[in-house]
Amino acid sequence: MNLPDFHQKPHFLRATFHINTPMFIAGANPQEPELTPTGFKGVMRFWWRALNWSRIRINSETKEQALKELHQQEAELFGLASGDNKGGQGECFVNTVKFDSENIRKWSYTGNKSGVSYLLGQGLFHFRDGLSRNAFLDKQFFTVDLTIAQSSNQDIQDCLQIIGLLGGLGSRSRHGFGSITLKKLEKKSLADGEYEEVAFEKDVKKALQDLLSKYKCKENKELPPLSAFYQGTRIDIVNFTENNNAIELLNKVGEEQQMYRSFGRNGMVNTKKAERNFTKDHDFALNMIKNKPNLISHPQRVVFGLPHNYFYSGNDTNGHSASVDASTGRRASPLIIHIHQIGNQFQSVHCLLKSEFLPSGATVDIKAKKYQERKSEKVSDKVDYQVIETFMNRFNNKETIQ
Repeated sequence: MNLPDFHQKPHFLRATFHINTPMFIAGANPQEPELTPTGFKGVMRFWWRALNWSRIRINSETKEQALKELHQQEAELFGLASGDNKGGQGECFVNTVKFDSENIRKWSYTGNKSGVSYLLGQGLFHFRDGLSRNAFLDKQFFTVDLTIAQSSNQDIQDCLQIIGLLGGLGSRSRHGFGSITLKKLEKKSLADGEYEEVAFEKDVKKALQDLLSKYKCKENKELPPLSAFYQGTRIDIVNFTENNNAIELLNKVGEEQQMYRSFGRNGMVNTKKAERNFTKDHDFALNMIKNKPNLISHPQRVVFGLPHNYFYSGNDTNGHSASVDASTGRRASPLIIHIHQIGNQFQSVHCLLKSEFLPSGATVDIKAKKYQERKSEKVSDKVDYQVIETFMNRFNNKETIQ
């Protein structure tokens, strides 16, 4: 193992996480679940940027200067890509990621929970074929060992903590899968020394308030150019009456989102009457095919992330379909759902990371199809984050972090 060339004796950290919900993460073989140091470091980078953006922005004259400084500090901490002529390991090295047991269990899912199936999406689950990939089962622990520069010790501890409060690993992690909770944090100053436990705040609300305050997130009023905390970030901690089963909680969140977003079939969503909150979205592609004007600039549900697809099954719409995507490719959902463990119970934490939705000059591309007839249209990328906030308001027993 080639460690970075530290100017001072490094410190060593060990973080133990609990897997709260099934985790779809892979290495070289995409069909088999695997946790790797590289994969975990990528998650660390994301949450470090999210946490540090506002701190850097309020000390920079322009957004462009702040972005440059953010990427420079990230490179110093985590290193650059090996192909870069300035590449290097940085001040944080993820040594190993190991499960606490050699008997690593995989998730077996039959599609019996409609909310879970909805959140999985068509890429991971099909009602006829089942799961398309294997996943790590929940209720397992894994440990991450890191070597870090002394000067970066607290930065990395904060990064690990925010991951354990809001984060997840693998595919559909923004939809509640692969949610993890930090259970133990240990450190030592000598490679052959003994680890000592590090105290950290475990109450979700207090821990998040402390971190957002420390990194001056509420002092930045400007919409970030990337997924990051700022004054407009909304975080809800949702408590359920029955809260001892993480999968059941995730299913309830999924059922709520399906009811809110879905048009339904024959007026129904599963066994309930469809709410049809977005009929104009449903009609958008049909109007394109029929050369009828649309009353909205683009489907409102674009804000939940791209791409998304439409399939029509009515008597007069059979054979119709549509895809909505960004000209720059995939855009992840700004809403992050995290199932968090507190003792033997669970909470659902919903984090809306508002940011510039697409890069400057990008468009939302809509392609509609009726059998062999195809039409396409480029529309504005201006989204309404209130669409997501209205969904967040559906949950009654919640605390919103200010």
